[in-house]
Amino acid sequence: MLKIVIVDDDKQMQDMIRNKIKETADAFLNTQLLVFSSGEAFLEYAKTQEYGEEGDLFFVDIELGDGMTGLEFGRILRKTYPNRGLVFLTSHTEFALESYEIEADQYILKETMDERLPRILEKLMRRLGAEKNDFRMLKRQDEPEEKEQKVFFSEMIAVHKKKMGKYAEYVTFHGNFKERISLSELMKELDSNEFFLADRSNIINLRNVQGIQDNTIYMEKDYELELNQYRIDATKKQIEAYWREQKWDDKFME
Repeated sequence: MLKIVIVDDDKQMQDMIRNKIKETADAFLNTQLLVFSSGEAFLEYAKTQEYGEEGDLFFVDIELGDGMTGLEFGRILRKTYPNRGLVFLTSHTEFALESYEIEADQYILKETMDERLPRILEKLMRRLGAEKNDFRMLKRQDEPEEKEQKVFFSEMIAVHKKKMGKYAEYVTFHGNFKERISLSELMKELDSNEFFLADRSNIINLRNVQGIQDNTIYMEKDYELELNQYRIDATKKQIEAYWREQKWDDKFME
């Protein structure tokens, strides 16, 4: 089920946003619409949910009333629940730059909501709906007897396998996991252009690359990977190709 979350402190605006979303979302199966009057109210709700089930796509009013602002809430979302869909709504253009610095997927002026929200919503629902089906059942690395947990592809930062080691070690946004599998077999099962076999011991999620300096790849959660010159050149080309494709896709949401 895809969860769409509205955070707006104005009841009339909540209803307007809800109705506009339902016009598009009702065409998709297995969606749930949740409405909160503040960022704090959502965060309390999130404590009652399994990780990964708190919400998938967020429509957040930047100018919330008492308590945290929409921008402050957006920063918390990006840090605590990375790679979820985030769309800011506002009546004022001056917030646009800061909303993009938070890496929101889109910024919609409320006066253009009728025109822009449906096509942005449909694009994000298709992407996030597909991602909800992309996961592996894994055990935590430091708890060998722990039951398997669902880990979404988008939450994976990198996968490392030591030379002669039995287990692939997953670095994710909510801890480290392990699985007995070869990296070549794992790449076949991931079957996604977001993952790249950087060398014999490491797979990286291109979505979660933060930067490159010399022979070092900097990933989310302060994960770093140092490659030899041959592999760093090939990895740079793959990263550049991935982000070119992302920018091309983004044009269709504007």
